[in-house]
Amino acid sequence: MALFMLFGVLWICAWLKYTSSFIVMVSASTYYFNSTSTTEGNAEVSLGFKFAYVYHCGSIASGAFIIACV
Repeated sequence: MALFMLFGVLWICAWLKYTSSFIVMVSASTYYFNSTSTTEGNAEVSLGFKFAYVYHCGSIASGAFIIACV
């Protein structure tokens, strides 16, 4: 039981780490591509949350599963 709990903790920690990294990457890319030579862009953090939890939750979870297994 302790091994299963350890695996679960490793998986959840990896999933939280990679989800937050994904949200930061989406926010930074929207800031970069929304910027022009005259105006500064907006970092759309809510779009990062939407992409992470709606569209990419399974791929982030499977990547965290692979990391937890290794």
